Amino acid sequence: MNAMNAFSPTQADAASALGTGVYIHVPFCASKCAYCDFYSRVRRDQKEGYLSALTAEIRRASAESLRTGSLFFGGGTPSLLEKEDFERIFSALSGSLPILPGAEITLEANPETVSPDSLRTLRSLGFNRISFGVQSAVDRELRALGRRHTFARAKEAFLAAQEAGFDNISLDLMLGIPFQTAESLDATLSEVLALRPQHLSCYLLKIEEGTPFYRRHAEKDCASDDETADFYLTVCRTLAKAGYHHYEISNFALPGFESRHNLKYWRDEPYLGFGPAAHSCLHEKRLYNPSDLDRYLASDGDCALSEDDAPAGTADERLMLGLRLSEGISLSDIARKAPDFTPSRQRSFSEKAAPFVRAGLMEGDGEHFSLTERGMLVSNMLLAELLDW
Repeated sequence: MNAMNAFSPTQADAASALGTGVYIHVPFCASKCAYCDFYSRVRRDQKEGYLSALTAEIRRASAESLRTGSLFFGGGTPSLLEKEDFERIFSALSGSLPILPGAEITLEANPETVSPDSLRTLRSLGFNRISFGVQSAVDRELRALGRRHTFARAKEAFLAAQEAGFDNISLDLMLGIPFQTAESLDATLSEVLALRPQHLSCYLLKIEEGTPFYRRHAEKDCASDDETADFYLTVCRTLAKAGYHHYEISNFALPGFESRHNLKYWRDEPYLGFGPAAHSCLHEKRLYNPSDLDRYLASDGDCALSEDDAPAGTADERLMLGLRLSEGISLSDIARKAPDFTPSRQRSFSEKAAPFVRAGLMEGDGEHFSLTERGMLVSNMLLAELLDW
């Protein structure tokens, strides 16, 4: 399926006015972290084939009415690509999905893969936002995660990015990781806040089936669920005092530095994904590329968007995504966008939410609802109850 064929005229017009989100998945890593279940490969001898298939896939998506409003390179480790690789990708985009002036252009990077020279090159190519996977400021915890960098190296990368001209830097941290304690978390937050990044993503470790962490029962070295919940609330309090807006369950930003690209996901706005394992959200459909680089290469990128994932824009989806945001959801707004959100379902939602509001897990007035920070901790449980029609 050609990606553009999935757009209705109305959605295409909206994407043209605001710019659609574009995600590019780079499936290569220098090594695989023991907790990670994102699709990536350590071998990089297939890079040339990947770039050929990727640029072919992007060119197939050509549509004169669409422009790129935000661009996000994720992975994998996109910072392993070279200047010439990025130039090929940007060239393909310029002919198919031209990047709008002022677009947010983000690169995920591991600290050990960048240098002052490479960061200056990235900035000259047009990247204006960089996200470093730091995870912890405690080296013992980094080693337990299988990270290749020390915190000293992460700090060097951060300062070099600033020197290269990046003024929108995000850092990823993880909570509930092996050997983490309340004291070590305080140390991490102190070190990180001294750098004053514009954005922080703070994720609770989830041990996924099939990972080395799962096979070796890494949970025995991790804090209990109650302790990890305390870690999360500590992060919320500490970052709020430091001036960060807790705008999404796992994300905090200084005013004006919320991730414009990721907000498209949570607001159920259109975006296109390119590369193996990339997902797209198009009119009434969620589509994805198979997590299979060999298949992607064999098809020259033409297996893209061939497999249905789930319908998009339903009431359940808008409720689930909207409640991840601190701004919450408006029942009448969802009803306008999702015809399946009938008056009876709206009443049912309000009735189910009422006890959670009384318990302090939600805030709501019958029309607008949002999760409190305590509610965000148990969001999966709340959503299971709220969406159990």
